[in-house]
Order: sequence, then C-alpha cells, then structure tokens
Amino acid sequence: MPDVSRISDCFYMRTSDAQRVHVRLAGPPDGEPWLVLHGGPGSGCSAAMAAWFDPQRHRVVMPDQRGAGKSRPAGSLRRNYVGALLADLEQLRQTLGIERWGVVGGSWGATLGLAYAAKYPDAVAALVLRGAFLTGRDDVANLFAPRSGGRRMLQGIKPRGERVPDARAALLTVSRVLQSGTPVQKRDTAAAWRVSELALLGLSARQHSRRQSLRVRESMVAKYRIQAHYLRNRAGLGKTGLLRAARTIAAHGLPVTLLHGRADAVCRPANAWRLQAVMPQARLEWVDGGHLATGALGKALAAAIATALRQH
Repeated sequence: MPDVSRISDCFYMRTSDAQRVHVRLAGPPDGEPWLVLHGGPGSGCSAAMAAWFDPQRHRVVMPDQRGAGKSRPAGSLRRNYVGALLADLEQLRQTLGIERWGVVGGSWGATLGLAYAAKYPDAVAALVLRGAFLTGRDDVANLFAPRSGGRRMLQGIKPRGERVPDARAALLTVSRVLQSGTPVQKRDTAAAWRVSELALLGLSARQHSRRQSLRVRESMVAKYRIQAHYLRNRAGLGKTGLLRAARTIAAHGLPVTLLHGRADAVCRPANAWRLQAVMPQARLEWVDGGHLATGALGKALAAAIATALRQH
C-alpha cells in the first residue's frame, strides 16, 4: 500500500520515486467519484473547484500534479513528464479503491484527461473537457503572440533592444532562466509571464501586485518553470498524439462532453471542432464566455458534470 499521510480532507500520496502528490478530497466517501485535472501546467487544484459538484452526490478527488500546487518537491522537473503524471493518477485511483471515475479537466487538464482516458479507458466512466489545449506548435505559438500580450512577457526576459524571439526560442530562454537564473531573474521572469497571462485571459494586470509576498512569488516561479518545461516540447504529445488519443477514446465508446467558450483566447475554438471530428460520440456545447470556468462557463461545467453519467 502506498504511503499516505492524512491531513484533514487532504493527504499526500508518496510515489515510488519519492515524489509527494498532494490530494484534496470533497464529498461523501461513497459518492459518485470524479477526478479533477487542473490546468497550467503547474497551477494546482483549488478548493473552489469542488463547487462544480453536488456535495451530497459526488466524491471529488483533486490532485496537484507533480511539482504543482502543494505537491513536493515544488516546481521540480525531476521525472516530470506526461507518462509519470498518468501513472500517478492510476496509483491514486487504486489507493482510493475507485473502480471507475468521471474525469473533468480544463485547458491543460483537458489535455491530460485525453491522454489518461486513452491509456486507461477501463478506469474512466465519462469525460467532461473544457477549453481543450491540443499542444500543437500553433497552440503554443498563440500563447506568445504579440496581440495576446506575449510580447510583454518576452520583453521582460530579453535585454532591451534585442530581437524578440519566436515562441520556441522564447520558451527555451524562459526555461533556462526559471531553472538556472538568479533568484531575481526567476522572480522577474515569472512576474512578466503572469502579466502576459492576465492579458491573454482578459483580466486586469492590476491583479498582479509587486507587493506580493516572497512565498507567492516563489510559487509563481515553480508554476511557470513547469509550464515552460511542458510547452517547450509540446508535452511530448503534440496535436497528432492528442488526436490519436481522442480516436482511441472514441473506439472505446467513452461518453465525452466538450465545453468551449466562444471568446476563449487561450484555446481556440478550432480545437473543439478537431476533437469532435475524431470523437463523433462527443457532445459539443458552445458557451458565452472565455477561457476560465467562471460565470456561464462555470454553470455549464457544473450542469455537464451533473448529467454526464445519467445520460449514458
């Protein structure tokens, strides 16, 4: 039995290679089990994610992926790749004694959900995916486009006057800085990335404050170190790999709900069309909203979860 250290409604699952994966639980132990896959990569789960579920009906399992959130070691890239993340999820399912669970994920969480369901189809009862990120070169480049605010982030890591690099060169530079730069360089790079991210999400940069505590700034460094690590090689999947995974899911007849915000600037609507084309059994719903699971998109997500298993 894996080493599990209980902390209230949370615990740490120790992996075979000595990672500690933080897991938050909500809902009745005998409830309908659902796995929540957070975005980022590197963001971690929030307790607020439990609001998408019925507290009387659903057993919600919210792990922080390797190095993300409260998992330890924080920001570590050691053995941090998709195959290891999938193995962690399977270990977690077995640790909790769950036979099959529904899987919900948004953005990078949707990416990981597709990879997991394709590898372990017998463990998945249903998929609810929001704003899928397909890890193609065009998907990654879109994050660094000048119109998205990406140029602001790039300028934050390049000496003034130097040519702003393309997306791949930028990610290599960012990854090097976040891994081996000085503490100040790491924090400044993470801060610039955060401002760029807020712009892409349509949020005010004022939400990013220079008065943040050192702990918060260090957590941002950990998050973006992981994010750069996965984006620089398209998570080892790429669009071709994910579409292949989607075909495998379709072949197993797994029920899939796709939600996509009409104004999503992070994960383009074309992604949803591409997925539905190879998963004809998937139900695609367009929602008035952007990338984040708030407002109408949050309500649509909760509704999709509530009916995902009842409809099949």
